Amino acid sequence: MGIVKRQGIKNTIIIYIGIIIGFISLLIIQPMYLSKTEIGLTRLLLAFASLFSSIFAFSISNITVKFFPYFKDYNNKHNGFFGLTVIIPTIGSALGCILLLFFKDPIIKYYSSESQVFISYFYHTFFFSFILSLIFALNSYCNALLKTTVPSFLNDIVTRLIFVLLILLYAFGFVSYQQFILLFILSYGLQASFLIGYIIYYGNPSFKISKSVIKQIGSTNLVKYGAVLTITTITSIGLKFLDMIMIGHYKSDADVGVYSIAVFIATIIETPLTSLERIANPKIAHGLAANNHGEVKDIYYQSSKYLTILGGLLTILVALNIEDLLLLLPNDYSGGIKVTILISIGAFINMATGINYPILFNSNKYYYGAVFIAIMLTTSFVLNTILIPVYGILGAAIATTIASIVFNILKYLFILKEFKMQPFRKSFFKTILVIGICLGIGILIPKTDNHIMNILLNGSVVTFCFLTLTFFFNIVPEFHKHIPFIKSK
Repeated sequence: MGIVKRQGIKNTIIIYIGIIIGFISLLIIQPMYLSKTEIGLTRLLLAFASLFSSIFAFSISNITVKFFPYFKDYNNKHNGFFGLTVIIPTIGSALGCILLLFFKDPIIKYYSSESQVFISYFYHTFFFSFILSLIFALNSYCNALLKTTVPSFLNDIVTRLIFVLLILLYAFGFVSYQQFILLFILSYGLQASFLIGYIIYYGNPSFKISKSVIKQIGSTNLVKYGAVLTITTITSIGLKFLDMIMIGHYKSDADVGVYSIAVFIATIIETPLTSLERIANPKIAHGLAANNHGEVKDIYYQSSKYLTILGGLLTILVALNIEDLLLLLPNDYSGGIKVTILISIGAFINMATGINYPILFNSNKYYYGAVFIAIMLTTSFVLNTILIPVYGILGAAIATTIASIVFNILKYLFILKEFKMQPFRKSFFKTILVIGICLGIGILIPKTDNHIMNILLNGSVVTFCFLTLTFFFNIVPEFHKHIPFIKSK
């Protein structure tokens, strides 16, 4: 568990550094040097490739979690599990490319009216999807070896820094736009190459797959498990990028650019949840396996309590400052104001319901998770189809927020029924009251003509009021002992 904690802390630090880099890149450098259409194209390519790579990878990350313990044997090079890790996405990519070619005409027709630029780069998605599926596989192998820090560093920091460098090379005329896109895709290939080198150095890999181990676990069981979890992964990844893909169809690449920036700001709210899930996931899995529901219940409640507090403060700050923040950007991104607020509400609800996702997918009824994600994806698709043509990117935000709420309600009801657990106690309602009061205070703060001054004033006043009221309502008494003047009494 010591290794898990250490890697969890390192990963959390890396995630936040990556967010800072991503924030500077997406909100300052990209709007300064790229047009809305150019930003939209990179997001659309990444969204499209991510969706198809989830098919190509055949849920190798889930297969690794479940079946690597059967192969684990350092002295015997883990019975060739690395070979399985590479072969599965390679075969999946070959089949996936055939699938893409088969649906080429419908896909091109889908984007022909509004995203002509994307059509020009359609074949790039083949190679891009394969690279991403390979990265999924290599990351899962590293995770199985409890070597998570370097993969996180490559994904969250190195790749983003390279992207910033590529933008600057394009902006100052060192590369053409076509070369910029190609190098953007190849930067992920560089990430995959580093991962392969890292595994060769530390992971004791072998391509010789043990037939006896395969016979022990059953090849049919492996394929069945991969197929079921692939469907879950496809729907999960699809939901993540569905709104951008559909905006690219109904609107334009420029709209995708505006939407991506608005969503990025809002999803910063969910970062603590992502970090906490990485750390808590093994403890929840162990608790459920050992039938220690008391430990799981405590993690569930504590996660909801702290994430509601942190998510509430971040949501208020985003809602109050988003207009000034977007008006600071060099191009007109004001159309993303309402989008950001709506997505922020969905992110806050996801935070407030705690780490329900690991509880659901580590239970023996994980297949309900696939059903819930399918319901969420269907809800999102139907609402996007109805709302985007009418309300544009705001319609996509409405659809995404509603789908997120539906998903969290389903998870909440499942855990309540299955485990007799629910995370909302008295502290939750106190926090909601604090959020309401602080939001009202922030709205009453007068605006100036200086956007930076508005952000600093709103941020400092609201944060002070939020922390003061949190202390006054005794929401986190366990932290009071760390306050000097309280401790001295």
